[in-house]
Amino acid sequence: MQLYLLRHADAVPHADNDEMRALTDKGKRQAASVGRFCLKHDILPEIILSSPLLRAEQTARSVAHELGMPKRVQVEQFLRTGMTPESAFSGLEPHWEKANLMLVGHEPDFSNLVGVVIGGKAASVHIRKAALLSVSLQNLKPGAGTIEFLIPVKCL
Repeated sequence: MQLYLLRHADAVPHADNDEMRALTDKGKRQAASVGRFCLKHDILPEIILSSPLLRAEQTARSVAHELGMPKRVQVEQFLRTGMTPESAFSGLEPHWEKANLMLVGHEPDFSNLVGVVIGGKAASVHIRKAALLSVSLQNLKPGAGTIEFLIPVKCL
């Protein structure tokens, strides 16, 4: 499986509820840029799984829109803030048959997941806002993955 992890784009710093923090104009541009990059480089996930938090869902839907695949976004509770590698593995299990998929979520959850997947430490990985990371997975267990690339949005 090719797993693409996309940290949500730039969001407003404060809202009445953290779950309702929306993307800023900059964040909307970042998300669209990621989508255009993916389209240009044939990164076409079979499904885009998003955290239910507004900023992540807006990021996912913007990428899907740019890809011409708006119906491929699926909101998943396991991706909300506080996700553990174990809950990520459980959440990914029903999607294992997919050749490639994209997760849109949060830090430090993604760094923790990638650290475990590559058999390293979370401190070894840092994913900036709207950065795209690709990991190839042989199976869903610790140490079974290889980082293919990590591209910050400013390079897209």
